Amino acid sequence: MLLIELNEFNKDLLQNIAGIHQLKHLQQVLGWSHAATWTSDEYESGFLEPWVQWVSVHTGVPSRQHGVKSLGDVHNLAEDQIWERCSRRGLSSVVWGGMNGNRRNADGCKVFVPDPWTVSEDAYPASYQGLIGLPRYLAKNYLDFSKLTAARKGYALARTLLRSVKGADFVDGLRIFRRGFRQFGATNAVFIVFFEYLSAMAFIRAVEQNRPDAAIIFINMLAHVQHHYWKSGDGSDCPQIAFAAIVADEILGKLVARCKGIVSNGRVALMNALSQTCTTEEPPWILYRPKNHVRLIAFLGLEATRVEPLMTYDAHVFFAMAEATARGAAILEGARIDGKPLFFVEPDPHDPLKLFYRVAMSDPVDPDAQFTYRNMAARFADHFTAIVQRTGKHNQNGDLFANFEIGCDRFSNHEVSGWLEQSASDMDRSLTAA
Repeated sequence: MLLIELNEFNKDLLQNIAGIHQLKHLQQVLGWSHAATWTSDEYESGFLEPWVQWVSVHTGVPSRQHGVKSLGDVHNLAEDQIWERCSRRGLSSVVWGGMNGNRRNADGCKVFVPDPWTVSEDAYPASYQGLIGLPRYLAKNYLDFSKLTAARKGYALARTLLRSVKGADFVDGLRIFRRGFRQFGATNAVFIVFFEYLSAMAFIRAVEQNRPDAAIIFINMLAHVQHHYWKSGDGSDCPQIAFAAIVADEILGKLVARCKGIVSNGRVALMNALSQTCTTEEPPWILYRPKNHVRLIAFLGLEATRVEPLMTYDAHVFFAMAEATARGAAILEGARIDGKPLFFVEPDPHDPLKLFYRVAMSDPVDPDAQFTYRNMAARFADHFTAIVQRTGKHNQNGDLFANFEIGCDRFSNHEVSGWLEQSASDMDRSLTAA
């Protein structure tokens, strides 16, 4: 089976844009057999995040059981992931960009490329490591990076892509980049869509070369543009979302045409794990990010040995002693701005020398506003910057589409992997009987 993980897309928005632009592949997929998906997790629990929900999808257990709450925490995962269970059954797989996943001892997983934000995981085989080096570096050093380091990692990325992508697909990627650059300039959306297109082409090439029984690809571009550019509810005035949807349509067309006949039973499923809701009619919610996580932690006086930035406004902080961890937590928890907590702080349940924190402030902040810490004050704008006013927020409901009869109207996220494995087994038995 081929599973396409099109992260967080909004079904109604995508249907509208596909209709406006006559995107035939998206229209075809959105016309397949459909089931609703859902999670009972909420924002307040900290679990309504894609890096939590995809772990539920991959393991078959709810978040309260697997307990993975942050990016990079997957090394503490006790449960098997779907590609590990497939490997034990003698089935091969290719897993590409699986969010918050790891290959571990899945010998049948012939290719494993982790998402760029799970820094504890490397690509397998190592020849694919160049694909994640630059995205991982930029994700961790978004506002303060070395141009020389970025150039070296960019060179490694280009070399890996040229080696991993068919020439015609690479030319198509350049066409997409030119179109995006002419329309929007050198913006994050253009580079993200360009990279994800070429990454998907490299996935197709890996499937063609390894011919696995099952394959999984994670695609994040629509989640990004919905968070940043969803200016009208129906998408009629959202050119960045339309650009990403047009490219997603091309990706889907190539995925289905070139991979469907390779995976063992020709079955294809697409899902989002959770969706997004447009927030343009809600009070502003601002994403603030530290300009430099490492320097911020030092400025606040934490006795940290290491700081590991995560996706945007969050990080893991490591210490040499439990006492230093406790003091660090107290400093972060005591920081205030406009009388509100500046940070959300959570000790790691598996490691007494590790803290998770994220910026908790999301209200508009005056340019000269100050925050307080350890009975001192500092100018907020000297240490933090506003990345975006969020236009799309996470929704507990999602969607599952398949090119065969699903057989159920609604799944919880952790039930999906069991359905995928059962569907594959049913088809294998029918092929064997035939």
